[in-house]
Amino acid sequence: MAELVALTGTPPSTVRYYIATGLVPAGRRLAANRFAYDERHVESLRLVKLLKERRRLPLEAIRRILPDLLELPAGGAFRPEMWDVVVETRQRLAAHTSPAARLLAAGIAAFDRYGYAEARVDDICQAADMAKGSFYRHFSSKDELFFAAARAVGAEAVADFDDQFPSGEVVGAEAAVEALTTAFEPHLPLLLDLASLAAQRRPGHGRVLREVFTELHRAIRGRLDARASPERAEDVLERALMGGIRRVVVSPLLDAELFPEESGYSPG
Repeated sequence: MAELVALTGTPPSTVRYYIATGLVPAGRRLAANRFAYDERHVESLRLVKLLKERRRLPLEAIRRILPDLLELPAGGAFRPEMWDVVVETRQRLAAHTSPAARLLAAGIAAFDRYGYAEARVDDICQAADMAKGSFYRHFSSKDELFFAAARAVGAEAVADFDDQFPSGEVVGAEAAVEALTTAFEPHLPLLLDLASLAAQRRPGHGRVLREVFTELHRAIRGRLDARASPERAEDVLERALMGGIRRVVVSPLLDAELFPEESGYSPG
């Protein structure tokens, strides 16, 4: 793993996330906690990094085109003009993606936009271009889809947080808070829903909340420069959550002038 990180500039936690989600193939097990990686892993990670940085493609889009790029003749995968060809081709074949992946993507979008309570299985199936009866072949309930969505956006936040810093860089608390706040923004409504439902002691939600935030805490702890700041990972996580709420919830309200100056409200 250390050699793979050095060759690609991809943090270990991000490599593990890519492997866990099937974006990059697993290594060959040598011992209980030791794996061997080869050139295909190096090339895959370098391509993911390039496609994220230069084309701003989300991981789901990269997942669709990466296998085709890796099959190109030597060097072809790294030619930007080939990226456009492959992206266009894969867009035409998008209807053939995994049903479970389509449902998960549609579920994340629905939970982000409408919240858990208002998101309906019927609408999610329609967005995924699937019959409602097919939904239950992949997820036993809306709760199970919500749990999968929460884990996916949590892992995405970890990957986005790691990607904002060069490999192995140790950062101060302020930089970590800003990076994590930015990583939270796209799916903050879903994460807040998860926390709210866990507080209501809805079955399973507390367990998934712990899983998601344990991974986030681990990613922060591995980056913090303890010499530069006494703040702990949990302090950074709390500040980032509050920063996300200010950006996503409070600021739009203020912009809409729902709190006029004469009300006495002060955003401080």
